[in-house]
Amino acid sequence: YQTILIKPVIGEGLTWANTTYNSIHGPIGTYWKKEGKRLELAVTIPANTTATVFIPTGPGARLTESGQAINRAPGVHLLRHEPGRSVVAVESGNYYFTCE
Repeated sequence: YQTILIKPVIGEGLTWANTTYNSIHGPIGTYWKKEGKRLELAVTIPANTTATVFIPTGPGARLTESGQAINRAPGVHLLRHEPGRSVVAVESGNYYFTCE
């Protein structure tokens, strides 16, 4: 549990999800909510761990973390863009991504 993979699958008719897993390092949490074209994704990564987060994004989407551009957000490193998502690496902590 030192490297965590978070890859939400957002399906038709589902507008939100919230889950927590109590790992040996502490709670791993994810919450997402979809309203129209806006997606909110909150993740909690416990101490002494890192995570790769796959964030669903559309073409030309504006992606932020706690209101800051993704490339300026502390603890967040943009790894790549893939069709339909952006992939970031994060350190332990709490993150709040938005995509519009």
